[in-house]
Amino acid sequence: MCKVKPIKASEIFPVIEEILEHGGRAWITVTGMSMYPFLRDGLDCVELSACSFDTAKKGDIVLIQRKTGEYVLHRILCKKKSVFYIIGDAQQWIEGPLEKEQLIAVVSAIRRGKRTISCSNFIWKLLSFLWLGVIPIRYKLLKGIRLASQMLHIGKTLKDIRR
Repeated sequence: MCKVKPIKASEIFPVIEEILEHGGRAWITVTGMSMYPFLRDGLDCVELSACSFDTAKKGDIVLIQRKTGEYVLHRILCKKKSVFYIIGDAQQWIEGPLEKEQLIAVVSAIRRGKRTISCSNFIWKLLSFLWLGVIPIRYKLLKGIRLASQMLHIGKTLKDIRR
């Protein structure tokens, strides 16, 4: 079995950009909670594919590089003539305008455990668009999701204790 070695984004993303420029794809593990509940920190992996500003669409999860040098994986909220705006799925604030040169890649698939989910899957796209539509009440929905998750975990723990 291979040992996974964490690498800083500033070291790996220039290599990934080169892979994408030559028509390749790259898988990375998601870090951070800004894309919860769609992407989970340390558990989900995403496939990055090359994209252009013209092909990127509202609802796509994209990798961008901020002017500060940080790399971020968020969802496109809207596009204007030559700029676009993004938002994390666990956030309510919008980032932008971003210039098209800041767009590095689009997420084309998600690996969750042994399952691979295509981002072109109808159900995935539908849920993504619905989630974009509830930005004003996301914090309440996220509280409910977290509470339900905790309740399920407590229920499993109690079941294990009874055995």
